[in-house]
Formats: sequence, C-alpha cells, structure tokens
Amino acid sequence: VGVMGTMTGSGYIYTGIAFDIFFTKNIVFTPSFAPGIYIKGGGMELGFPLEFRSSAELSYRFNNKSRFGAMFYHMSNASLGFKNPGTECLVFFYAIPLP
Repeated sequence: VGVMGTMTGSGYIYTGIAFDIFFTKNIVFTPSFAPGIYIKGGGMELGFPLEFRSSAELSYRFNNKSRFGAMFYHMSNASLGFKNPGTECLVFFYAIPLP
C-alpha cells in the first residue's frame, strides 16, 4: 500500500504485491506489481485514472532490518486510456521497518 505525490499536485494511490528474494543474508531482490488510481493535478497526462506500477528493487538489508537500495519502476495504463505515455523512475531509498 502506498501514496506518491508531486509538487504540482499529482498523486498516485496504490496497493499491490511484492516478494522478497534473498540472494544472500543481506542482498535482497524485490519484484512488485501495484494497480492504483492516478490524480493528474498539474502533472503529466497519463491518459486514464487506472495505472499499473511494476518495479524491481535491489537492496542491502542491515541487521536491524532497515534497507538501503535502488528501485526502478514503470507506470502505465496498459493502453486502457486515450493515450498511454507511461513513465519510468529510478529511486534510491533508505527504508526503516515499522515495529
């Protein structure tokens, strides 16, 4: 479950599935898929409110279960709308698990 927003008022609310694959005790690969609702705001016209986000993440998991890594994702409407430009992002992150 997640929410993304931009400074121009666009947003994406989504829920999906992710699966951790441990290459070693600390190196984790996580593919995921998440459908969601896109709110255009002042941002890019993606052509349809229903958008799908697929991603691949590679991270280092510390002993306290926090993670540092990179994620690449693609978001598009699978040609359901009047246009389907899609968008790609490369994200570097540090994640802290909830207790």
